[in-house]
Amino acid sequence: MLNVQRLVQLMLISMVLAGCAVRPPVEEPAEPMTASQELEGSPALGLLSRAEQARQQGQTSAAERYLERALNIAPDSSWLYKELAGLRLSEGDPRGAEGFALKALRLAPDHDDYRAGLWDLVATARDRQGDKSGARQARSKAAELRNPKARPV
Repeated sequence: MLNVQRLVQLMLISMVLAGCAVRPPVEEPAEPMTASQELEGSPALGLLSRAEQARQQGQTSAAERYLERALNIAPDSSWLYKELAGLRLSEGDPRGAEGFALKALRLAPDHDDYRAGLWDLVATARDRQGDKSGARQARSKAAELRNPKARPV
């Protein structure tokens, strides 16, 4: 009888200790950043949708007007500045694109993939301005964000 009690005590202790075991955190990939997340519930999201439609139809000036109206509603939206940067780049205005992309970075949430994409946009804009060194630096920042283990300590 004493052995059975001892065995039960040992089993209980091992179950308690197993419950206290610490598992290493599992790095799950971050969900992609979307305009819906940033602009949820804002009328700016509808204006962004209209801007995308106008852009697809080749109406870049209308797209720009929609984006500017959206920024009046949501002036701290990184996503809207990112869209304006892409629009300026497609219109052949790399300097304007770089400015909007850098503004988007200042407002960007702590989301590595999203920020890396913005640095890629900056790199493309700098390339088109002939700033090869600046483009290389921007690509390096994008790479660091995509591979956090390679970041300098």
